[in-house]
Amino acid sequence: MPARRAIIRVPPWLPIGVGAVLTAVLGIAAADGTRLPAWLTPFRDGPPAEVERAAASATAVWHRAVRLIADARHTSPDDALIGRETSPLVTTLGDVEAKRVSASPSWPAAFVREFHREGLRHGDVVAASLSGSFPALNLAIVSAAQAMGLRLVAVSSVTASSFGATEPGFTWPEIEVRLVNAGVVGAASAGISAGGDGDRADDLEEDGRALARAIAARCARELGAALIDPGSFDEAVRGRLALFDAARGRARLAAFVNVGGTQAALGRSTAILKVQNGWLPREPFDGSAGRGMVALMVDRGVPVLHILNVRDLALRWGIL
Repeated sequence: MPARRAIIRVPPWLPIGVGAVLTAVLGIAAADGTRLPAWLTPFRDGPPAEVERAAASATAVWHRAVRLIADARHTSPDDALIGRETSPLVTTLGDVEAKRVSASPSWPAAFVREFHREGLRHGDVVAASLSGSFPALNLAIVSAAQAMGLRLVAVSSVTASSFGATEPGFTWPEIEVRLVNAGVVGAASAGISAGGDGDRADDLEEDGRALARAIAARCARELGAALIDPGSFDEAVRGRLALFDAARGRARLAAFVNVGGTQAALGRSTAILKVQNGWLPREPFDGSAGRGMVALMVDRGVPVLHILNVRDLALRWGIL
């Protein structure tokens, strides 16, 4: 895997004075080699309340970039991260109201609060599975993690459910590439897959499958990430585990976050259907051969934050 450069770009919309001060005080390289937005760096070592404010502030700046994405899509900022109901990349049905709830600007601060409540601190390694179904939540998690100085190591997938990141050019990995190149967020994806059935988009029509795989390969190159193109469900799960283990080195995984319904994350067992959203109990819940990343991380004793039923979680967390 190509080494990632440690680059901080001051976004052009920041006031010149603020950008100059940040650049002078902070320098250009993050200590851990991760590309971080300059406005996040001063707060990542702060106390919980300050870090939470920083995450909310970072997301507010990020929404400026969302407006740039909206301009590119010729749509309103409110709909920038809400894709079409149908496209060649849609694998399952989705609820447009759930997608709108996922775009609330309250999520980044909520994730900071929950990460701190779980005991996560600067330098901790957090693994994540990010599907294209909830791109707004993906960005909120990236924003919160980088605000706290967490080492977020994600595997991102191209395909999505209805109204997610369904449009070619604006799939989740392509959105991440746009924002990284604009200096809005640091690269979070260490691996990219097509997603869908078998992590190879085998549930799509031939044209959609070829498109998903091409997007995955291109974004992996642009992000310096590994291309995950397994031959089976088991290989998809093993490949993700191997990537996370390689990224953490001798450090422990402090948490695993799953967003959406990627098969490799949920598994092929019906046991996942009984799992509630949010932080999962530490007791193993699936001993079958078809268990996915969520169940395997619970088996390993890793704290797991599972996000699929967004409206339920928003109600419980007080998301507006």
